[in-house]
Amino acid sequence: MTRTWHQEHWDNGLTVLIEPLNRPAAATCLLLPTGAAADPAGREGAANVLHNFCQRGAGERDTRALNEAIESLGARRGGAAGRETTTWSLTCLAPDWAEALALVLDSVRRPCLPDEAFESVRALGLQEVAGLDDEPGRKVLMELTRRFFPTPYGRSLVGSRDSLTALAADDLRRQWQATYQPQGAILAIAGGLDLDAARETAKRLLADWQGAADPAPAAQPRSEAVYEHVTSATEQVHIALAWRDVAADDPGRYHSQMAVQVLSGGMGARLFTEVREKRGLCYAVGASGQTVRGCGYVIARAGTTTERSSETLEVLAGELTRLPGSVTADEVERAKVRLLSNEVMNDEITSARAQRAASDWWLLGRVRSPEEVRAGIEAVSAASLNQFLEAHRPGDFTIVTLGPQFDWPAGLSL
Repeated sequence: MTRTWHQEHWDNGLTVLIEPLNRPAAATCLLLPTGAAADPAGREGAANVLHNFCQRGAGERDTRALNEAIESLGARRGGAAGRETTTWSLTCLAPDWAEALALVLDSVRRPCLPDEAFESVRALGLQEVAGLDDEPGRKVLMELTRRFFPTPYGRSLVGSRDSLTALAADDLRRQWQATYQPQGAILAIAGGLDLDAARETAKRLLADWQGAADPAPAAQPRSEAVYEHVTSATEQVHIALAWRDVAADDPGRYHSQMAVQVLSGGMGARLFTEVREKRGLCYAVGASGQTVRGCGYVIARAGTTTERSSETLEVLAGELTRLPGSVTADEVERAKVRLLSNEVMNDEITSARAQRAASDWWLLGRVRSPEEVRAGIEAVSAASLNQFLEAHRPGDFTIVTLGPQFDWPAGLSL
């Protein structure tokens, strides 16, 4: 039986989605339409620090009292500031949901933002920036994104030492006031709750919330090929490529997901087999699909030695460009099994259902049912996937290498 989400669109611009389930737990995801792309110039990383700052006391409780109140309910809160959205999540036992939700929403609507906590949250942000030197695989992806989106969408989620040093507590208070607003926000609720009771709780806590943030800038990825090397004192060379793909609302989205699985869906996938197993060029290699509103893209990456880095990029790019027209029925069936298994497992996780609903509404303006997703996956065949790839060939790559040095492969054209 197909389950449906109850949907409400309030006068303050908030969309509320509720899915009652026969489960002991309840989960909530609040998605705000603001993220790193809204950080002021010169204050990159502010949204990330603000998310942490908002948890340093809220309502009538200081940091310790707020944490103890949440922990006393056995609740788990989470979330993060992303590229274009900021999420706040909650998972708890259904009988405790209303009380726990009020605590989490205090961080969103009534954070204390005290002066005495600012230095500690900024210090955590600076530690995260400094830690990138120990995570070159993460750093190369940040450098890649900055070049793939030569717009505010390419800004670093964590900022830089200079931008965080320039940040002040009042900057964050102004950003909270300007961006933590209900217009365009999405509240998704799933789990063992009575529909009417959940609606009334949401109204009690959020109906008087008013305000609108400035609209987010449009994502504008680069359309031409580009390459840049970032010199870094790392033991390995890290390679990352990005190319444009279909958006989330494109009819070919399931073909796109299948193509990524063929490339990187486990140890039998092409990149692992061709780049790592057959040639031993690197220890880790893979690809993943990425989506922002109105735009999709794929990232592939590998880490290897300086001596083998040129060959690794050449083989990696070769596997990407030879994909159209070469996908077999066996590869599609293996990819289907993997995707469908993931769907079944995620369907059983209440928090995953709430997060997907919020994400779907943000990207599509509606919530897909599990049945729709499974049907979309099942409909892909080797013939239709090859046809899709012929029309959406990987190419015009944005490529970044990070390491001590890198020599461009003689046999590879950008």
